[in-house]
Amino acid sequence: MKFIEFNNTDIVYENVENTPRTAVYLYLSSEKPIKEGVHTMLGNLLLQGTSKKTAEEIATELENHGIEVTVDSRSDFLKVSIICLDEDLEFALKTVNEFMVDSTFQTLDKEIYKFKNETTASLDTPSAKASDAYYKELFKGHKYGITNTKILETIDNVTIEDVKNYLQELLQGRKIISVVSGIKDEEKIFNMLTDNLSFMKKNNVEIKYNPAPKNKGSLVKIEKNDAKQAQIFQGWIVDGINTPDSAKLNVLNSLLGGAGLSSRLFVELRDKKGLAYTVRSSYKTLKDGAHFTLYIGTEPKNIKKSLEGFKSEIQRVIDEPPTEEELKGAIENFLGRYKYFYTQTNAQIASVNGWNYITGLDFEYNKKLLEEVKKVTKEDIIETVKKYLLSDPTIVVLAPKEYLDF
Repeated sequence: MKFIEFNNTDIVYENVENTPRTAVYLYLSSEKPIKEGVHTMLGNLLLQGTSKKTAEEIATELENHGIEVTVDSRSDFLKVSIICLDEDLEFALKTVNEFMVDSTFQTLDKEIYKFKNETTASLDTPSAKASDAYYKELFKGHKYGITNTKILETIDNVTIEDVKNYLQELLQGRKIISVVSGIKDEEKIFNMLTDNLSFMKKNNVEIKYNPAPKNKGSLVKIEKNDAKQAQIFQGWIVDGINTPDSAKLNVLNSLLGGAGLSSRLFVELRDKKGLAYTVRSSYKTLKDGAHFTLYIGTEPKNIKKSLEGFKSEIQRVIDEPPTEEELKGAIENFLGRYKYFYTQTNAQIASVNGWNYITGLDFEYNKKLLEEVKKVTKEDIIETVKKYLLSDPTIVVLAPKEYLDF
């Protein structure tokens, strides 16, 4: 892996031999506040036509060359990914350059209409409705709390000028080209990237952080009388990337509910007590924070038992800490999942390298994290539970009205 400034452009490059497809990931970020819904519309509009080509023409050209181009727009960054055969790379770059500098955004009204209908339909499902309410409550007052229900309230106020202005802020912000390829001629590929992606020239923008505040705990009850099962989310804002506790939280997640059939929540709440259709934990890191979340889908009559089960399993980590065998299994599970999801393909590697840069991590971060994970002890697990999971959590429960009196 090599990080280089080439033609006034930051590039991270990794050569993987005998791979015929090149992966190029472009990350762009802006530290300025975003008007609600604008980043969503930008992501939806970038492939919807330029002054010279329609969306259908762009899609047909890409499809004819077997080129995959996707746009992922989030509150932390805009990511444009390109996956193609080596011989089609230059054409793919020219196509991306065209829509990044010449998108018209003329279909904004159509995209707003589509977003409103699709999102409203999605939020009619119990799990999506509960999840949306959970993140809105957990990150209340922070950009991560601007969920789809919040965006729906103001999406009609988004204008083409808003979208254009936000794109310009991204183009003037922090940027990186992350490429993983079998092409060995570095100068050739660097010239190809910088010649065709002139908008990616660096701006010497320092990264800033706006940490999500730790919550004080709250309970939100959502009435949905046609729900066949109760949806329960419970969680905490915890320390995130590049912190001493990240490795410990990853292992704790594997132990509690992130390891599937072997995790404690699955064994105790689903297998032994029969409370769950689905039960899991997750530890998700973002640029400005992280959250540790427990989730269960259960019969509405089991809401109280499920919440008590969460509390019991958290306390049991302290009272009955993992055995050496259980701890080893949790660590190996994390290492295996990490390898499978982040290191198997050129696309995965390019995505991780770009993410590390745009969030202010060094390029050795993942290697260091894996080494720290291997060192986690049962004492670390106990300490982490006491530090984060004994405080009052944010809880969201969705169920028919008759079951919400608990």
